[in-house]
Amino acid sequence: MTENDIIESLFDQLPTELRFLDFVSSQSGKDYGDDGILKMSIPGSEAIAFNVEIKTQPRQSWLEQWHMRHQNDPLPPLVACLYLSPALQQYCVEHNINFIDRAGNARIVAPGIYIHISGKKGERDTPSGTVSVGIMKLLFVLLADDKAINYTYREIAQLAGISLGMVSKGFDYLESKNLYRVSQGGRRLTRVNDLYWLWVQEYPLVLRPKLKTLKMQGEVQWSDNLLLAGECWSGEVAGHILSGGYLHPENVKLFTPYSFNERRKKLDMRPTPSGNWELIECFWGETFPVRENERAWALLTIAELLATNDDRNIETARKINEKYLHIAKPTV
Repeated sequence: MTENDIIESLFDQLPTELRFLDFVSSQSGKDYGDDGILKMSIPGSEAIAFNVEIKTQPRQSWLEQWHMRHQNDPLPPLVACLYLSPALQQYCVEHNINFIDRAGNARIVAPGIYIHISGKKGERDTPSGTVSVGIMKLLFVLLADDKAINYTYREIAQLAGISLGMVSKGFDYLESKNLYRVSQGGRRLTRVNDLYWLWVQEYPLVLRPKLKTLKMQGEVQWSDNLLLAGECWSGEVAGHILSGGYLHPENVKLFTPYSFNERRKKLDMRPTPSGNWELIECFWGETFPVRENERAWALLTIAELLATNDDRNIETARKINEKYLHIAKPTV
């Protein structure tokens, strides 16, 4: 399904007076930015163009950032989404955010047009909201290592740093969402791109808040070959490395399996809430070499960079994605 098909399917649920005229895709916003220009009209009015972004299931944090970026747009901005919860519909109304979703809910206010439709029920089209920390850890390994899905449950548990029971629950969840199947050739994931997208979106909401962290400050430089076995850089430092130097790191994030207190002392740093260094506990198993696994390191780095909502970091994430993972925004 193309972006144009998605837009047309949204208008099928809206009043016939609201006419969809045209949609011109924007190649520059394929993965992380605005998707194109949408033209619509109602009887007695001229065509009105909107700067539109297609989002599967927006969250409030994303809507807040998106709204801030588009307050001074020459064209009225519009979010076209497959699912928007009643609470977020109300949030959009209260904050003057235009939206349409596939259930037929809409808030569109522009010169010559005022539409507000609510109360229509729809279904979520991609897995979201019920994924747990354990499933996130499981998916991290399965997405980064194609062979891992056919390892024994015990081997997978060790790689992901989860229990055997959690491995079983994770596969049950994936099967219930038609994201995993078993055949004569073995286990395999389906809709792998959607799973990558899910992981990146859910990481700052589900997994990252559960990880122990410590901010600190000191004189040491990240470039002084400081990594110990099992550690890896993330955030801006990893962004700098994986993008070939595109990003100049200002904040340093280090995933470590070691005691924060011991690691801080070895680095000769002092803890402080305003520090630009951050120690983060590794959430994967000791036997999973994230730093040496290109896909795992890129996936973790992209998720960390996008979670900052910093434009430069987001652009770096886009470059890393184009080089290593090729995650595309789901279209259904």
